Amino acid sequence: MAELRRAVAEQRVNDALNTRNGPIITETLNLAPGSEVKVWREGDGWSGPYKVISVNGHDVTVDLGNGAVAFRATSVQQYLRDSKDESDRLIRLPLSPPQEDLNRQDGRSQVDFDQTPRTRARVRLQDHPANPNHHVETGGVHAPQTPEMPVLPRRRGRPRGSKNKPKAYAEVFISKKERDDLELAVKLRREGKIATNGVPFELSGKTEIDSLIANGTFKILHRADMDLRGIRIFNSRLVNEIKGKNEIPYEKSRLVIQGYNDAGKDKILTQAPTIQRASQHLLVSLIPTLIEMGMVVKIRDITQAYTQAKTKLERLIIANLPIEMQDKYPPDSLLLVEGPLYGIPEAGVHWFGTYQAHHLNKLNMETSTYDPCLLISKLGDDEFGLVGMQTDDTLLIYTEKFSRGEQAALQEANFKAKPKTRLSETKPLEFNGARITLQNGIVNLQQKGQAARIQPVGMEERAQKYVEQRARGAYLASICQPEAAYDLAVAAQLQEKDRSDSDYEALNKRLIWQAQNPERGLRYVPLNLAKARIMVFTDGSFANNRDLTSQIGFLITMVNEDFSQQGRFVATGNILHWQSAKCKRVTRSILASEVYGLTARFDHAFTIASTTKMITSRLDLLAMPLGTTKEKRLMIDIMALRQSYEKHEIHEIRWIHGDDNPADAFTKSSPNKALWDLVDSNKLTVRVEGFVERTGSD
Repeated sequence: MAELRRAVAEQRVNDALNTRNGPIITETLNLAPGSEVKVWREGDGWSGPYKVISVNGHDVTVDLGNGAVAFRATSVQQYLRDSKDESDRLIRLPLSPPQEDLNRQDGRSQVDFDQTPRTRARVRLQDHPANPNHHVETGGVHAPQTPEMPVLPRRRGRPRGSKNKPKAYAEVFISKKERDDLELAVKLRREGKIATNGVPFELSGKTEIDSLIANGTFKILHRADMDLRGIRIFNSRLVNEIKGKNEIPYEKSRLVIQGYNDAGKDKILTQAPTIQRASQHLLVSLIPTLIEMGMVVKIRDITQAYTQAKTKLERLIIANLPIEMQDKYPPDSLLLVEGPLYGIPEAGVHWFGTYQAHHLNKLNMETSTYDPCLLISKLGDDEFGLVGMQTDDTLLIYTEKFSRGEQAALQEANFKAKPKTRLSETKPLEFNGARITLQNGIVNLQQKGQAARIQPVGMEERAQKYVEQRARGAYLASICQPEAAYDLAVAAQLQEKDRSDSDYEALNKRLIWQAQNPERGLRYVPLNLAKARIMVFTDGSFANNRDLTSQIGFLITMVNEDFSQQGRFVATGNILHWQSAKCKRVTRSILASEVYGLTARFDHAFTIASTTKMITSRLDLLAMPLGTTKEKRLMIDIMALRQSYEKHEIHEIRWIHGDDNPADAFTKSSPNKALWDLVDSNKLTVRVEGFVERTGSD
């Protein structure tokens, strides 16, 4: 029996020793939002304090300063503070009136003073290794030195260095542009060009917050006012910038919600329309002609566009105050965002709906057939107006009568906007990444400054730089440099594993050309709209890409024709749109490549032609016919083209000499010079090899 009792006792002891008790997490699960906690991270151990955002089941979402992170409740503990603030080790001592600065250079204690009705001194105790028996005596009060703490053993993991050290908010979030603007603000204040009181951007930040509160964009609330469990609290920041650098400089601050990793945006519309390049080129191409007809061209800039939307958000957005403003409001204050604000994904959609509805309803306009950002007035030629919308910038071409109505409608809607800027020979306009200038009745379209950022791809971070610089070059080509479209389109087809040194050299050659020719752009000349037509040049090359696919390209122009020369015509006009792209369908013959190029590009041209028909009808002019030119003699037997031809949607089809086709530059690496001639002189001489003659039944 004794041995049995001993065996049973040993078993019970072993069972008790081997029993694992889970941690008590009841207190953690009952934490309120905003509570201070410390968290356990592998390699770092316990760190804190951090703020609790929400508690969901056994997951605790914590704000780590650089974003919200969800932890299991077993890895979170409440952060307990001592009643005395030991981190600062401050002792308050009653004194007589404040003394001057008692800072010493010999290692003694530092004394600062509170500016309160009851004057007190704050004594910060510092280490005095040279005198371990040093004491601070002020006003007869003895403050002993804090005893030395033993050096803690070094923990496992990488020591804190440049990658691990905590970073201040200013270092984490501020961009190079903001740092440059901050330095510029200090310089301008020193020179007296900015006379605003306070530190740089202090007044502009307060003005931004106050105006948004007055506008009803958000409200200030306390954490205790709402049940925040399960609700993500976003961060916010003030983006500071110097505006008017070339005129009268001033400080501008914009409140931005940091909406990265926003899971709620997956269920809502977030992509607001912006004006298409074809629409932008169409507007600019009409400027010389409409100016001759007595119209004016202006740019309208809406200030704080997103915050002026008339509709409210349809979901709950809570955000922390920006760091710069937290000391100006009670602790634990939050932003309840009710209206669209920069950084919220759907804000652009709200503003676009408001601004487009304003033009449609208040100005009696209608959208074009293909672009909701291109609007045309419904009234007669005395109240004619064209509007191109690009977020907060608006390009307007209109009569004086329409201008007065537009200004009155803007004031009635109570939109805040800067004074309009009028295009003249001494005043260029900037719109959608392009600079518009006027000289002797001819309009030039050039890039705004993107060429200065183009750099050849070197050996460092080669793959990443290839993607970045190619995209930058393609953006520039889409604005005003069609000559570069083919090279950049081919470069986009090459994956990293397929690129050779020659591919990098080919891209660099084109990038260097773009960087060295920043003034290269498009010229737009006046045309006789009554006799103008939309002319499309198309071309296709069979299996000339590396993966044996076909490259197709097109060029859409608005031209006046001259048939004075036998067997050829001279087209004088303006470039509207272009593209070089890989054919999405597999082609097995040159004929198929040519036909696909023709059919696909007809769709682009038809939409533009339908919009120009709307414009000419408002000006009491005849509609522009649509002509299509092809390089090869083809037996076109595609039903869509046949129907379009029979309905006179296609006015004429011509087959032209290959050396005269400007679309050749969008399908070949060594093209003819037709596109260069058209860009340089706005004229093109084309030899006709064949055409389709309409019969009486047609």
